[in-house]
Amino acid sequence: MKSEPLKADTKEKLEALMQKKTKETQVLHPLPPYTVIFCEGTKTEPLYIRGFTERINKKYEDMTPKERITVIGTGRSGKSLLDYARKKVKTEFPECQVVWLMYDKDDSSDDDFDNTQFSAQDRASKQEYRVAWSNECIELWFLLHFRPLFSQIGRKRYKEILREYFPYRKNALQIYDILKDKTDIAIARAKTLYESYEKNTPPSKRIPATRMHELIAFLREYL
Repeated sequence: MKSEPLKADTKEKLEALMQKKTKETQVLHPLPPYTVIFCEGTKTEPLYIRGFTERINKKYEDMTPKERITVIGTGRSGKSLLDYARKKVKTEFPECQVVWLMYDKDDSSDDDFDNTQFSAQDRASKQEYRVAWSNECIELWFLLHFRPLFSQIGRKRYKEILREYFPYRKNALQIYDILKDKTDIAIARAKTLYESYEKNTPPSKRIPATRMHELIAFLREYL
């Protein structure tokens, strides 16, 4: 038997009920702000971070019409990364609320490294810009999952030590899975390391140090 179409008032009541349920769900599970993460690297860093963001986007896919968090590998660092992010957000992500810059000190000059953070955080913008740098390299953050570190050892040594714990190599697809169970301890160690310096110490003089724990803590709120 052919069903009768819903009456207008019945349809409105159903739509109102669905909207109410959606709002109640969002109160229990707050949606992540629309976020874009710009990575200096094009493979290792995006692969690792997408281990978090893919799970977050999957979790909220029934509650939002588009992905809440986007990850972009750029091949840029320092001020160049910041300038690229500003242009990209303006033209392609107007709904973006939070922008993260994920980059390393590596061979960047002290001025460029310091000014990237200061410029990102000081400029008035529709979006909130945050930084997740590592001095000297992302491998410091990876290493903190296995052991604390308070002395400068050089970029080459980071990779050598990491290989004592697992067969580390750049662009490893499984790096998120290898590290995920140790994330809590890495966050605690990174926070302790960062806060071991005087408050006004510029990024270039905090070596070793990283602010990756801030980005990862932000992402884990929505897992």
